[in-house]
Amino acid sequence: MHAFLDRLGRGAARFHWFVILGWVVVVAGLFVLRAAFGGTYVNNYTVPGSESSAGLTILNKDFSTAGGYSGSIVFHAKSGTVSEQSDAVKTSMAAVGKLPDVVSAVDPLATSSTTYISKDGSVVNAPVSFSVVPASLDSTYLDKLDAAVQPARAAGLEVEYGGGAGQIGKQADDALSEAIGLALALLLLFLMFRSITASALPLVAAVFSVGGGLAVLGLLAAVKDFPVSAPTVATLLGLGVAIDYGLFMVSRHREQLDDGMGIEESVGRTESTSGAAILVAGGTVVIAILGLYVSGVPFVGALGLSSAIVVAVTVLAALTLIPAMLGLAKFLVLNRKDRQHLAEERELEAGLDNDVAVAEHRAEERERRDIKHEQSAFARWGRKVSDRPWPYGIVATLVLLVLAIPLLSMNLGQLDAGTDPEQDSSRKAYDLVAQGFGPGANGPLTVVVQLPTESSTDKQTLLNGLASTLQKTSGVAAVQPPSLNSSGTTAIINVIPTTSPSAAETEDLVNRIRDDVLAGQQEPTYVVGTTAGYVDFTEKVAGRMLWLIGAVVLLAFLLLTVAFRSLLIGVKAAILNLLSVGAAYGVIVAVFQWGWGSSLVGIDEKVPIPSFVPMLMFAIVFGLSMDYEVFLLSRVHEAWIATKDSHRAVAIGIGATARVITTAAAIMIVVFLSFVLDDDPTVKMLAVGMAVAVLIDASIVRMVLVPAVMTLLGDRAWWLPRWLDRIVPDIQLEGGPTPPPPTPQAAPKVDEPAAQ
Repeated sequence: MHAFLDRLGRGAARFHWFVILGWVVVVAGLFVLRAAFGGTYVNNYTVPGSESSAGLTILNKDFSTAGGYSGSIVFHAKSGTVSEQSDAVKTSMAAVGKLPDVVSAVDPLATSSTTYISKDGSVVNAPVSFSVVPASLDSTYLDKLDAAVQPARAAGLEVEYGGGAGQIGKQADDALSEAIGLALALLLLFLMFRSITASALPLVAAVFSVGGGLAVLGLLAAVKDFPVSAPTVATLLGLGVAIDYGLFMVSRHREQLDDGMGIEESVGRTESTSGAAILVAGGTVVIAILGLYVSGVPFVGALGLSSAIVVAVTVLAALTLIPAMLGLAKFLVLNRKDRQHLAEERELEAGLDNDVAVAEHRAEERERRDIKHEQSAFARWGRKVSDRPWPYGIVATLVLLVLAIPLLSMNLGQLDAGTDPEQDSSRKAYDLVAQGFGPGANGPLTVVVQLPTESSTDKQTLLNGLASTLQKTSGVAAVQPPSLNSSGTTAIINVIPTTSPSAAETEDLVNRIRDDVLAGQQEPTYVVGTTAGYVDFTEKVAGRMLWLIGAVVLLAFLLLTVAFRSLLIGVKAAILNLLSVGAAYGVIVAVFQWGWGSSLVGIDEKVPIPSFVPMLMFAIVFGLSMDYEVFLLSRVHEAWIATKDSHRAVAIGIGATARVITTAAAIMIVVFLSFVLDDDPTVKMLAVGMAVAVLIDASIVRMVLVPAVMTLLGDRAWWLPRWLDRIVPDIQLEGGPTPPPPTPQAAPKVDEPAAQ
């Protein structure tokens, strides 16, 4: 593998214009194809095999007028009643009913039912049913909807869109978050490299790779459902890993140029060492995220697939585009001071007698660099921890356990429109419905009953009795009269809870209706609707969480065992990463569910944690933490192979990588936190959770727990049973033995343009 990566890196550096132009053409072509043939993103929380899914299938088949995807048009009279403008409402709803993809649109003032009209008459909630997921409809459709309800607005009524209708035309716009994240990343890179050229390379690669990955995702969306938040989550993760991978490559290349390597030779060596580590780390991230398919829920699996696609493209860019740009930049990746020092070294080497003397001189330089690493502040800290591993290890573990305490009270649930920004139509409709009909009207439940073949009188008696029982059930605010389909084979009963869709009491009501009220019915019955569907979604995801954790941990353990040919390294990594993920979970619960500082991220109320957030966070964070594990331990292992001194190897490894890892972690943190500006509370949770997880991993785990544990393990850290040693492939992340002495090259001109 290393020989192949070395050739790949050298080839990309040599034919840099060909590779760069190839990336430009491919990414541009993907964008053109995306614009012509790309699909749209939809939130489909359907759980195959669940009660809500089965009931919805029956409803769509036997009761088409009550099927489809629900939404509502909310009319509000700021003075008087809505019925005073009945003609305007009638005209508006008739126009809505003629729109494409609308199955039915009920004029609430033309029916005998008063369930659509608030007691004071100031709010009317008109149901609308769509044949497609409303969130998949774009802004042009929203314009048509606005035109349809214009008569009501012209008559002085406030018109807002509730339920699924409130999601029409909502397209995520992360341009500001991306701009802020990239700007801060550029600043951090410049503070580390002191070279605009070196700082810009990871950002250029990130833009190309993330853009190309999103274009591929858009094309796949034409044949497969991806959630609305999929591009945002993929961008959030893709930018972080792409910049980090570029940082690791550029940093290693600069270091090797300082050692006297030529451009192509250094790029090849960088590709075979850091590139191999990126391949393993990126592979771990992709595998961890694809582990979301263990959930058995298409929505969650698609979120993982979307992020995995973008991460895979970032790995490809790190192995091809970055080497090509390094070949193009040549010595400009070094700042002026380093270029002058390199020129002086080359002049000194030119005066040496032969290649052996040059090689000895460069070996002495590498030794001085390792000693410098050992004497750095990070290495001194590492030795301090290594001198007293038990106290530091215990205190760090206790800190993580304390941070994880809120996890014990995590409430998995659903978010509703009550968490949307106050200026959104969906939030205004939600508040108006809650004001006029009670909070439960925003999440009605529908009981679907498949009827027997008896006379209509018996059917009506059965339905009336069921409706009466439902009305008496604790947590039910109102029950609407039963409705039958034209053939009399299927009936629906709409139930209004006393609590909002996101309340835990509403979930309890769904389970109570299923387990207590409907369990004794002889006829097949189902509880359906958005709220009921999300209850099934939550239960399915929560039930599969342990399976995901087990699968991801096992796969990561196997990868690390192969990468480092050690059993204990994989076990250590799994345990430490579980601790850091648990601590990140605790912070999420404290901020969003308990409300500790939630206003700082734009959330003004306590909210439950969507069930897929912990699962998605675990897969992403576990994969990202493996990045730092691989990059740190690959250098520790490299030093251990060279010195056979485990204590010194830890110091050299930390000294050589801590500055890079710290910068990489800081970049990920600022990129993630920039997405707190997104209106979606789920994206905010992921942004905060992932930023906290990276902070914990790069500080407490990498700087305290890892040196403490590695010290306690000593040489045993690299132990592998003989029988396993014979069957585990030796991929050597460090690239194997040191390559032959490089051929001296002419010194670079000191007056080359400075990379400021």
